[in-house]
Amino acid sequence: MVQIIDVILPIFTLVIAALLTIPIFKIIRKQNSHKTALTLAWFLAVLLIAGITVANLALSYYSIINPSPINLALDGSTSTAITSSFLIDAISIYMAIIIVGVSAVVIVYSVFFINSNERPSDRYFAIMLILTAALLGAVLSGDLLTFFIFWEAATAAAAFLMMYRKNAFSLNATLKFLVMVIIASAFVLFGMSIIFGLTGSLNYSAVREALTGTVAADQNLLIIAFIFIAAGYAIEAAIVPFHFWLPDAYTASPAPSAAFLSALVDQGSYYIVIRILLYIIIPTGPNQVLDWTLMLAILAGLTMIVGNIFALIQNDVKRLIAYICVADVGYNLVAITSVSSLGLSGNLYFFLIGGITTALAFMAIGIINNYGIKTLSDFAGFGKKAPLVCLALVIACLSFAGVPPLGGFIGKYLVFTAALQANLAWLAVIGVLTSVLQTAYIFRLMNVMYSKKPKDEIAIKENKRILIPVFILVAALFILGLFPDLVLQLIQPAAHQLSALIPSL
Repeated sequence: MVQIIDVILPIFTLVIAALLTIPIFKIIRKQNSHKTALTLAWFLAVLLIAGITVANLALSYYSIINPSPINLALDGSTSTAITSSFLIDAISIYMAIIIVGVSAVVIVYSVFFINSNERPSDRYFAIMLILTAALLGAVLSGDLLTFFIFWEAATAAAAFLMMYRKNAFSLNATLKFLVMVIIASAFVLFGMSIIFGLTGSLNYSAVREALTGTVAADQNLLIIAFIFIAAGYAIEAAIVPFHFWLPDAYTASPAPSAAFLSALVDQGSYYIVIRILLYIIIPTGPNQVLDWTLMLAILAGLTMIVGNIFALIQNDVKRLIAYICVADVGYNLVAITSVSSLGLSGNLYFFLIGGITTALAFMAIGIINNYGIKTLSDFAGFGKKAPLVCLALVIACLSFAGVPPLGGFIGKYLVFTAALQANLAWLAVIGVLTSVLQTAYIFRLMNVMYSKKPKDEIAIKENKRILIPVFILVAALFILGLFPDLVLQLIQPAAHQLSALIPSL
């Protein structure tokens, strides 16, 4: 049986570790040798403990067969409508596992990428741990206010990671991000105030019941409130036309920051969209509140088209990857739009694969950028000079395009199949065509890397240590592409719980 200590322990572990990171870095800097090894040992120990606490939470929850969602108040009692709470169910457990697993790989990469002797590096790693803790708190939240508090902490930490280099471009990108976040937060708070005024609660379950049980006038006002909340989080999820902050933010960020934000913060924003649209504003069945599927399908189509067209015209390869991240938002929305168990399975699978693929791409690009290679013309012949890191980048790009046997193929197959089953064949066609477009500009990059002559004949010695976390993600893409059941079995309980909530599925 899950206890409140099981829920808060992973969060507290990471917060305490973040506070200890700065004094520990001072001790490490005084050492004459093995600084990188000591730094790596510290973070591996922290992440191992965090992983154990999340595993304990998952085992406690699944200690009974077919567990139901559990609402726990902060004092450990069963949550009531007016208390802050945590919600433990299949989807929140799955997201917590993804967050800890992917953050561990990215932090290990960061240890090799960021110079630990730099003055702000200790704060940089501490913020990474705080951001991981905030994301865990967000996905485990049981009400809109608790989620909002954790999410705002995560976005504040994300802003620090973006502007780590403190150059004009990164400061401008961070300012653009913060302006969009402030606008989004205003939308969310306005919607939350209406919801609390009408229902006296912000608890997910209580508000869902209120939506189906209120009089028509109040129900319409509640729907408007949720439209404001959904619009706010749509801005942070970079859904077209609210995507303009993302390419600048990821391009200006150091590679570990871009990998961390694209793999984890993006997934958190998709998570709350799922919570609101599928679990609260139920679009079909006897508990239907509002049929939003057509509106979201149009946004999904626009996001896939815009993301891929802008990626096609980019010259800076890091910016190209950032626009692929925008397109991936659209593929996630396709799965949500289908409103089915298969769609939710595809969406959650795509969460993991998308996070791994974007992290891998930005990690590889970061290594390549360190050689002064940034634009398409710079990449001429570079695949022959640095074959290992270029191979990792190619694998990430092929997974983006959905080429088998990589995990991206299974993700897109599930997403598009769900769209077809939901009678959204036109949306699946847009997805397939934009995936073909992705393949075209990815092959252009591969052609430049391997078919063109390099600008110089200077030999490059690749750093094998930093490639270890990179090829861990490469291996994950192949393993999950060949054996998708490893993940789909974890997702299946979430699909069952959604079916229980919407009997018509």
